[in-house]
Amino acid sequence: MERKTALPLFCLKGVILTLLFTVFYLCWPGIAAEGGTSFQNDGYAAPIAEDFSELSWSESFEKLHKKFSCEYAFTDWKKIDWEYLYKKIRPKIDNAQKSNDFTAYYLALKEYLFSIPDGHVRMTSIHEIDNKFIGGGFGFSAVKLSDGKLIANWVDRSGEAYAKGMRPGAEIIEWDGRPVEDVLNKVPVIFGCNPATDEALTSQKVRYLTRAPINTSAAITFSNIDRSIEKISLCSYDDKGLSLRKNYPDCIISDGLRDLILDAEDPQDPPAAMVEKRVLPRNIGYIRLWGELDLDLNATGETPSTLGLFRDALSELKKAKVRGLILDIRNNVGGLDSMVADILASFYTEKVLYEYQNSYNTVTGRMEICPDPSVKNSRSDYGLYINPEAPNFKGPVVALINLKCVSSGEGLAKGIKDLLQGETVGFYGTNGSFGLAGSEAKISGGIIVHWPYGQSLDKNKEVQIDSRNGEGGVLPSIRIPMTLNNALKISEGVDVELERAVEVINSYAFEHDGEI
Repeated sequence: MERKTALPLFCLKGVILTLLFTVFYLCWPGIAAEGGTSFQNDGYAAPIAEDFSELSWSESFEKLHKKFSCEYAFTDWKKIDWEYLYKKIRPKIDNAQKSNDFTAYYLALKEYLFSIPDGHVRMTSIHEIDNKFIGGGFGFSAVKLSDGKLIANWVDRSGEAYAKGMRPGAEIIEWDGRPVEDVLNKVPVIFGCNPATDEALTSQKVRYLTRAPINTSAAITFSNIDRSIEKISLCSYDDKGLSLRKNYPDCIISDGLRDLILDAEDPQDPPAAMVEKRVLPRNIGYIRLWGELDLDLNATGETPSTLGLFRDALSELKKAKVRGLILDIRNNVGGLDSMVADILASFYTEKVLYEYQNSYNTVTGRMEICPDPSVKNSRSDYGLYINPEAPNFKGPVVALINLKCVSSGEGLAKGIKDLLQGETVGFYGTNGSFGLAGSEAKISGGIIVHWPYGQSLDKNKEVQIDSRNGEGGVLPSIRIPMTLNNALKISEGVDVELERAVEVINSYAFEHDGEI
């Protein structure tokens, strides 16, 4: 999902754009029309969507590359060598054109975009082609432990792997006679989202290690817990993506909103509301926030205010005198920057800068800091600020985060982590993709490519949160180790991260108990 930037009207910050508008705008009021109309003021004009779909594959790619390489916001930050990329990919596009091989064209585009370590860079996925390469599973899923071991966290009891002796907790040692770490390093991950950090890249390689074309044979050497080393031969089969759903976080947290927006083949259950709340044992408040935007998820014809829902939930928890708050933003899809600042306003007691927005100006051809027209008085110094506002919560706050907490959700994570009474808890950090998204182009084959054209800057006018050299995102202030025990508990549906967050709240030394 995307963070809505303030610069072009209703342009989103994150990993979806076109489908969000085509699905939600048509079905659910509350989302404005798709980009193409750029915000213009004081000599600023945002990039607009362009259509190159009537051109040949080669011509279409040529136009895409020129637009993309010009508008992409992090060329210098991430040290992108556009000339190298072009020379590497253009011949593959041309060869696909000559042989009329659409799959080759599609894979070349995937390779091109995957070369950019940014979760906001993406293209339309074609499930029929993807499934030719990752449609088969081997009857188990894997996870990499904090100590570096790769284990099978889930094994299908009805599958061949289980029948041949593999059990949950088995350490995978070799794959087709090679050390599994060597194999893991070469696992293709172009069929998933672009990983922005090394942590995300490793996670994605582990995720797709157990995927292959249907009827692919693999010889796997493993060691069960307290058992000798065994070697078995397996053949991949159409498991309808089951091994992917048994990976973390899918086995714990629904990704139904993102699935729905991205038109996934088998979406998990989408949420009934953008904000969910409850009171946990020992009077701990819990709020799950799926994104920072307004959506009519139930197609009622009326779009509830997500900010309003959040403030109502927080007010009710304050009335219940909860001892602390867990804000669950795992799998948060992002949304409006201004909404994030307004949500954080309930936790701050002083005015604090949230960000400056530094975006590509098509008028000047340069990156420029511009005001947020959706925020009153933002033009004084062009900054977006967190201004304290009721309901104000003074107690301890724990934000649950993971790699699928992306875009504006990451701004929320940073805002909580920066609080004296705030912590971020999780196995992993956030996505590391915090740019201002909105640029797009439609190219041959009905494919739409998206990328960010703006940066979020901190008080020193430095890029914040977006990854560089494999590092970025908001890291857990309390990182949970992925131990064997935790991995097995997760596969059984135990929410280890939530349990840890509860422990943090319970152990918090209250200085003003009863004044929350």
